[in-house]
Amino acid sequence: MLRITDKAFKYTSAVNTDLKKRFEQIIREQRAAAKAAQAAARTVTNSVVPIRTPSFA
Repeated sequence: MLRITDKAFKYTSAVNTDLKKRFEQIIREQRAAAKAAQAAARTVTNSVVPIRTPSFA
C-alpha cells in the first residue's frame, strides 16, 4: 500500500471515487488469485509421485 509521502501516490478526491467499481476490482483480483492458487496446487498434486518401496515377504 502506498503512503502519502511516496512519489507514486496519486490523490483522488472523494467526489471522484466510485466504491462500487473499487470493490468489484478487489473481488476480481481475489478471484484471480484464488484461481491461480488452485491451479498451482493442482500442478503440485499432479507432479508428486509416491515412493514405492519393495515389499519383503
